[in-house]
Amino acid sequence: MRVPRAGKVAGIVLLLAAAAGLAAVYTRNSRDVTTSSEEAYQAWREAVENERRFYFKDARVGFARALQLDPQFAMAMIGLARNSEKEQRVSLTNRANRERGRLTDHERLHVDLMLAANDHDEAKFASIARTIHEKYPSDIRAATVCAKLEIDAGRTERALQIFGDLLAREPNSADAYNQIGYYYGYRGDYDKAIENIKKYQFMAPDQANPYDSLGEIMAFSGRYDEAIENLNKALALKPDFGASYEHLGLAYEGKGDVEAAVKNYIRASEEAINDGGRIESLMRALRVSSMAGNLPLTRQIAERCLQMPHDRSLDPNWEVGRELIRGVVALLEGRLDEADKGLTVAKQKWDVLFTKNNKGTTYKPYWPYWQLMMARTRVAQGRADEAIALYEQMVNPPNTWSDFESRRWVYEGRAALAELVAKKGDLVRADKLLAENHRWNPSWAPSRPAELAVAEMHRERVQAASR
Repeated sequence: MRVPRAGKVAGIVLLLAAAAGLAAVYTRNSRDVTTSSEEAYQAWREAVENERRFYFKDARVGFARALQLDPQFAMAMIGLARNSEKEQRVSLTNRANRERGRLTDHERLHVDLMLAANDHDEAKFASIARTIHEKYPSDIRAATVCAKLEIDAGRTERALQIFGDLLAREPNSADAYNQIGYYYGYRGDYDKAIENIKKYQFMAPDQANPYDSLGEIMAFSGRYDEAIENLNKALALKPDFGASYEHLGLAYEGKGDVEAAVKNYIRASEEAINDGGRIESLMRALRVSSMAGNLPLTRQIAERCLQMPHDRSLDPNWEVGRELIRGVVALLEGRLDEADKGLTVAKQKWDVLFTKNNKGTTYKPYWPYWQLMMARTRVAQGRADEAIALYEQMVNPPNTWSDFESRRWVYEGRAALAELVAKKGDLVRADKLLAENHRWNPSWAPSRPAELAVAEMHRERVQAASR
């Protein structure tokens, strides 16, 4: 499992939850954190270990137990906040902040970090994370956050150096090898990525996440069968490990098995720890079915999305998603005016939310799912030039990105763009676009229809020239 991108405001709290735990720092006794209960401390320690393993459901139970044993245990409040929906997260963080007078400097900084995350204040969040990393260099959570900030700024070498320094101090930090593996993977250096993840596996052979990480990286490099094998090993160790269902969906999608991909994305939704995760997995399922043109399956997934109960704090996002889903279904049904309208309204609502949630940040608007669906609508309407402009936006993200999910959108945008520019006669550019896709993953099945179409246009041109 990767640590989500820090540059997106929406991913800040996920980043905190997914970053490895504080066990490297708090390893001695209950004096390392402020609690009067040894039993509460042990429950907290167990929760931290589960969070470090990415066992978020188990971590949430443990943090709640620690807080029940010591209602003033601020770090239990922060741990539970990291694994809670928005309203509870804010309430728990504010409650922890009221205890700050009795906390250590290290604890206060972690409270401040969560306050900044809740306020969507990226600059303050980054400043506090760097302060923690400087003052407490063995704190792997802060190291992970700082490394992500570096890689999101395009400074991959600096990110790798942070974990290299951490390994020099903590040579048995399995989590560091996990993050290093991903950073090499983001650069397309899959051999080094796999080498580091296998070190992670060797150090934690009884945990699900090392197999999940290897499976995800293999899926993105086109080694689908090996990916599936590793992901199934992860699930054998932890059957409710939702990330592995997500990555199985990815591997089957890469192979071109739409039904298996959808099945696993739906299972990932069922295992998600919050409503945001549930709807995100369902939207992946919707994307796969709609791109494959499977209308009955798309309708089923759309209905499931629209009927899903949800956290009230997500209502604005829900309105955006609802309009998008309706537009996608209308597109597949050939109701192009309704598709156009639904997608246009979705984008208008999304723009409002984006401006609100990213105020004061340098992050620029980029919504590739919408660009993909609106471009397909424009193609169906016979407005190819407008579709090309949308695909151009898709394949040239305005922000520095550092995750596999961003890359897969670029794959699909390049493939669709290649087909359209080839139809307009520019086969040279079409070949360059497809070659760039092959550099990252030579066998991504969603690109295959465009590749076949471009190959056919090449044959037609050769035949025409020989007449």
